[in-house]
Amino acid sequence: MWQMKRRGSPLSKRQETVLRLREVEKLTCEEVGLRLGVSRDRVRQISATGRAIREDYARNGVCGWLMLPMRVRNVLWNLDLASRSKVKAAIKTGKFFWDEKRKQVLYKGISPRNMGRKSWLVLLEWASDDWEKRDAARETEREQRSEDRS
Repeated sequence: MWQMKRRGSPLSKRQETVLRLREVEKLTCEEVGLRLGVSRDRVRQISATGRAIREDYARNGVCGWLMLPMRVRNVLWNLDLASRSKVKAAIKTGKFFWDEKRKQVLYKGISPRNMGRKSWLVLLEWASDDWEKRDAARETEREQRSEDRS
């Protein structure tokens, strides 16, 4: 089942593999494509996206724009909220919020397309200031569960 969530690591396995094959093993796009069963052009796309995500992560860490799922990024881009500070300001001023009665996200009274509850929760997590505390708490909780099972 597909789940929307903020990226846990900056690169997907496929992006990591393509970048490793291109940069470390110095294979051509065609050679990488043959290995992975994709076209040369698709390898270029994966490589370009992987490099962009890696650079964004190096500059901004987990608060980077590219750590959000594509659906959320597209909605924010269309609403002219293409930065974490703009999103935080819109949430803080009440322009951007989850309407529990209507069960939808509203921005200036209008519901953006393709923005449901899961997208909203991911967005809140990304925009919040205490994401580090939450991630650390989740990791501690997982460790305690695994110890209890032992």
